Amino acid sequence: MPKLGIGPMRRDQICRGAATVIAREGFTGATMRMVAEEAGVSTGMLNHYFANRQHLLIQSLVFVSERSHEQARASMEGLPPGRARLDAFLDSMHQDLEAAETWRVWLNAYGEAVHLREVRHTMESLLATWYGLISHAIEELVPDDVDGEIPWTNRVDAVLKGLALQAITAEVTLDGEQVRGELIRTLFGGASAQSPPRVQRPRPPLGAGVA
Repeated sequence: MPKLGIGPMRRDQICRGAATVIAREGFTGATMRMVAEEAGVSTGMLNHYFANRQHLLIQSLVFVSERSHEQARASMEGLPPGRARLDAFLDSMHQDLEAAETWRVWLNAYGEAVHLREVRHTMESLLATWYGLISHAIEELVPDDVDGEIPWTNRVDAVLKGLALQAITAEVTLDGEQVRGELIRTLFGGASAQSPPRVQRPRPPLGAGVA
């Protein structure tokens, strides 16, 4: 975690810069100097607040995840269980996929989590919140989980992350609407009676929500 004394505004400024650099250069290509320049702070200040690059990755992961979680939470606020709530959730994910920064930071974190326990623990904590948001989005749209089977929240997460990985890393044409369609097919088994037409809702511009 960052060293004591860092204020919320300064933390966000640095983590925003770090997320931008990690998304652009990859974690292995990101240097403290690059992050400092992107954040508009000195390398001395960066080293004062963060012990090393791994701690900076962890805090960047927390930053982009909290931003994405808040965006998803706000998109579903006040909506009853059903397709409209799911669509609102998927709209927020579509926005994240087009921006790509959150997904790219997560992909880099997964690579580091293989051998860094602290990164794994941070990811587990963030995923608990993420699964809660997915559960809220699919409430009353899927059967109850069955003991011994993979929970629906994990299935939805797997589809989202797998297709996001393809969209970001593979030389394929895959956008947020295609990801949406595949997820709906996974949930409902195609165009079935329990999958009503998508409710059209105004989509906020990219970058809307919590910055």
